[in-house]
Amino acid sequence: MILSHEHGFVFMKTRKTAGTSVEIALSRVCGPDDVITPVLEESLRAELGGRGPQNHTAPPLERKAFNHMPVSMVRRMVGRARFESYLSFAIERNPWDAVVSLFHWAHREGGAPAGPGAFAAYVASPAVAEFAEKNQRIYRLQGRVAVDRVLRYESLADELGALWTELGLPGSPDLPHAKAGVRPAGSYRELYDDASRQRVAALFAAPIAELGYEF
Repeated sequence: MILSHEHGFVFMKTRKTAGTSVEIALSRVCGPDDVITPVLEESLRAELGGRGPQNHTAPPLERKAFNHMPVSMVRRMVGRARFESYLSFAIERNPWDAVVSLFHWAHREGGAPAGPGAFAAYVASPAVAEFAEKNQRIYRLQGRVAVDRVLRYESLADELGALWTELGLPGSPDLPHAKAGVRPAGSYRELYDDASRQRVAALFAAPIAELGYEF
């Protein structure tokens, strides 16, 4: 999560949406009073000239800010009036694709389990339901979108570039590839059966409907 007083924006960081790459890019234009939460890839951020974690503890904040902080907490922390005066944004991704990414990330140490039923079992597990609930709470209040923009992961470079220009940020995003190389090549569709496809459709019904995602 990044809260930039200098440039008047709030970046709400969802999971499995290139959020770390965007956060690193944004941290390069942040000022000394902006709130930047820690990421695992701090060495990459430093190498690319981004500011590291700052102003995210309590004090100076009323409560400690953290990486995937829900919008309800951010708005209370900042104050509703200030939050609404800044441009707030998050990123969403085709949920069927995102769940495959989550599956491979969860098994990154030993590799994804083999067998045709392994992915179906994972989709049926509480981990995917928890992912859906927590990720949507990052940019939703009571089920409704509570940020100004929801960028699409599938067209992130173009949409972030347009937002960059709108905010008057210096330079260009130049997104690094943080957390790359975990997932093998191939279409996400190959892993799904009817039951797992329908479960993802149910868990992510709101963003699917709003952004027009299809399997």
